[in-house]
Amino acid sequence: MKHSEIHDSAPLFESLRQFVERGQAPFYSPGHKGGRTLDPWFRDHIAAIDLNNLPDTDTLHCPEGPILEAERLIADAWGVGQSFILVQGSTSGNITVALSALRPDEPVLIARNAHKSVLAGLVQVGARPVWLEPRWDDRFGVAHGLDADVVERGFLDSDAKALWVLHPTYYGTTGDISALADLSRRHDATLLVDGAHSPHFAFHPDLPTPGESVGAAATVQSVHKILSGLSQAAVLHIDPEVLDPASVRRGLQLIQTTSPHFAIMASIDLARREMTLRGHDLLDHALRRARDAASRLAAIPGLRVLRPDDLAGPGSGLHQLDETKLLVGTSGLAADARDVVERLNRVHGVQPELSGTGHVLCISTIGNTDDDFERLVAGFEEVADHAGRKSEETQAGLIGDLLAVRPATVLTPREAFFAADEAVSLQAAAGRVAAEAITPYPPGIPLVMPGERLDTDVIDLLTALRDKGNPISASDPTMELVKVVR
Repeated sequence: MKHSEIHDSAPLFESLRQFVERGQAPFYSPGHKGGRTLDPWFRDHIAAIDLNNLPDTDTLHCPEGPILEAERLIADAWGVGQSFILVQGSTSGNITVALSALRPDEPVLIARNAHKSVLAGLVQVGARPVWLEPRWDDRFGVAHGLDADVVERGFLDSDAKALWVLHPTYYGTTGDISALADLSRRHDATLLVDGAHSPHFAFHPDLPTPGESVGAAATVQSVHKILSGLSQAAVLHIDPEVLDPASVRRGLQLIQTTSPHFAIMASIDLARREMTLRGHDLLDHALRRARDAASRLAAIPGLRVLRPDDLAGPGSGLHQLDETKLLVGTSGLAADARDVVERLNRVHGVQPELSGTGHVLCISTIGNTDDDFERLVAGFEEVADHAGRKSEETQAGLIGDLLAVRPATVLTPREAFFAADEAVSLQAAAGRVAAEAITPYPPGIPLVMPGERLDTDVIDLLTALRDKGNPISASDPTMELVKVVR
């Protein structure tokens, strides 16, 4: 084939066009669902507003004009002291939170199911994590939030002066954020919130309590995941009485690009306007659709749906639920959840957000329609009938072993990241210090974090998981080799 013929193709663009032209019912992020909720002029002129830092457009890193005014309106809309526009997703916000609120070798309480951007922030700063176990739910095969008594023990067993929580989880579940805020105040600790999936909480009373409303020093939110923001659109809210705004801006200057996409920033501005003017009504409709679909899905033999009746009460890690998210349990079907999602997509044109062991997650937003939900329910009905039933099983024993094992911390994540490393066989790794995170699915919670010792019980468990073919996220998913500190 000639060189010119090879370059006739544009494989990434073509795959995107094919996906869009199939016209799936979108139950994945971003929340605008293919542009449905975007301002029409904005949608038609996205290329035209791909501009640079010009006198008319302002500069993200030192805003003085419309960007600064947009940030002030964001703070007012969410009811916080100060807000910052982010153009590299919640990841940039979480790393900036670490740079602004933590110090090298300082202990900080963190949920073990924290997003990897939190780990990235620890690597940047060198803080010492005190990992806390989230509440496990073997009915759906997911981890929820932190129980208050687990956090209380964490404070009592350490001298941590910061608590960093995931609120909500990917699945829309939360711990009792008010109770966790009270605990933080009682122990004179700073509350930090990774609220990537919570930007809509402030705009409807039937949604979980927003982290930014209970005294969090910092809350990071992905406007693109749920609201009408383009991908990577996010915000960082702070309490300027606790975190120095100048230090936060300095951290953002280290992390964010000097060539921000103005369409991303403008989409945050427009999403804020949409929520303040029409958010309550839009979320009313979104909640109605999702609740109706949840009832219909739960009636399908072999399926179950996480609903308010499943909540565990105040103080628990399963205290509140974002009902716009549909966590569908599939362990009653004689099919792997990955096969369920594949058939939903291929046969029914329905694309969920993800599948995991025993569950499928569908993210619905103000951008979804009644027709989307009809296709979703009809698709699940056919897929469930096609798969057939099986006796519901859990992996409680395996999960119990995974959650019971907690390796000893030898190095901070930063020390492990910058240490010389080498790849050795799993058995040869016994007694060595891990240079990487190792995460079995389920439960999707790291069994080993960088800087933790791979003792014999950890090696034995990883060997058993490998031999059973359990999915493991690591540099070598086969677990033949493990990266350790040299």
